[in-house]
Amino acid sequence: MQRIRWIGLILLLIAALVGGIYAGIHFTTPEKNGENSDPPGKQNNGEPPAPDIRTATLLSVGTTYPHQPQLQQAHLGGGKYDFSPSFEIIAPLIREADLAIATLETAQAGAANGGYTSYPLFNSPIELSEAFKEAGIDIFNTANNHIMDRGYNGLMDTLDSVRALGIKTFGTAKSWEERERPFIVEVNGIKLGLISYTYNINGVTVPAGHEYAINHIENFHTIEPIKADIEKTRSAGADLIALYLHMGEEYLHEPTPRQKEIVRELTAAGADMIIGTHSHVPQPLEWIRVELPDGSVRRSLVIYTLGNFCTNQHLTTGVPTDLTRYGLLTRIKLGKDMNSAECWIEDVDYEVYICHIDWRHRVIPVSFILEAAPEKYHHSEARVKTIRSQHQSVLEIVEKYGFSAEKNDFLPLKNSN
Repeated sequence: MQRIRWIGLILLLIAALVGGIYAGIHFTTPEKNGENSDPPGKQNNGEPPAPDIRTATLLSVGTTYPHQPQLQQAHLGGGKYDFSPSFEIIAPLIREADLAIATLETAQAGAANGGYTSYPLFNSPIELSEAFKEAGIDIFNTANNHIMDRGYNGLMDTLDSVRALGIKTFGTAKSWEERERPFIVEVNGIKLGLISYTYNINGVTVPAGHEYAINHIENFHTIEPIKADIEKTRSAGADLIALYLHMGEEYLHEPTPRQKEIVRELTAAGADMIIGTHSHVPQPLEWIRVELPDGSVRRSLVIYTLGNFCTNQHLTTGVPTDLTRYGLLTRIKLGKDMNSAECWIEDVDYEVYICHIDWRHRVIPVSFILEAAPEKYHHSEARVKTIRSQHQSVLEIVEKYGFSAEKNDFLPLKNSN
């Protein structure tokens, strides 16, 4: 009987081992040579990982620097201001984006710092940034020639004021540590590096030892610091890099030869998107191909200038064109394969808008105006006819280098990093 019991126990033990379980312990098949038997990129069942493609939309609009009529119209009395009407129509488009960026080309240094003024030294109430925040703007690009119109201390106050609202900034910094830290924003799993530089700061002197305050290269006589920042940002983990440059000539509708040189050099250096500001009027969009010394090719999307966003600039003394009322809302759809970490630009489109200087400077997509009765957006029939003609001129400028015609040849735009 004792022998039979031992045989029974042995049989039970064998059954438990075959089932992979004994006394609550889970057994797994040993891996050969300590390696997983499944090939790389496969799940344990031998199947490839489930696709995990993420997308995010980066939206950009042009520059804002309120002139005196805007300050007057926004003033409620008692030192209070309201700029929200300016953005109420275009805000739904902005809020649709995963990440929205505007260029702030005015100090926000407070009334005690020289009062609220417009050209030639801009300083606007913080309510302007509050309205931007309400409209859906997440980040300010702040490297430009008017952000220091209240000097170094005014810039520090500006950064404190807008950041207190939850709006991030890049292109300016409050310390060397901040300046040297790459600015990377993660959206839907996509790590986007943002870099900004300006060609000029209108003669303002940055105190010695505080050169971190603004990314400034006079007339872009060299772009080596920008290349270094691209490399640093990529090394810090950026999947894609968007470079904002305040450059070019005012009121010109196409880039200068130097701008064309710069975008090619910076494409070769690793920029995936180059987005211009400063010229106050829209300029072309272009796809760039650059062959590298090793025979590989890098490509980039270039928006030479977004134009204005919300200003009172129009055809008047010192301003030679009425197209300063117009600008571009651009949407860049980014993609990433989370399994392979490959990233790309999946799609790009743009919307032309106009700032209605006679109706609280509301920024309105031109398509809205052309599809509605004139009175809906406070225009006469004659004015709508003019807008239609000017809109066509803007489209011809933007498409001058074949942006839409070449779109299918470039998308998705992928680079090996």
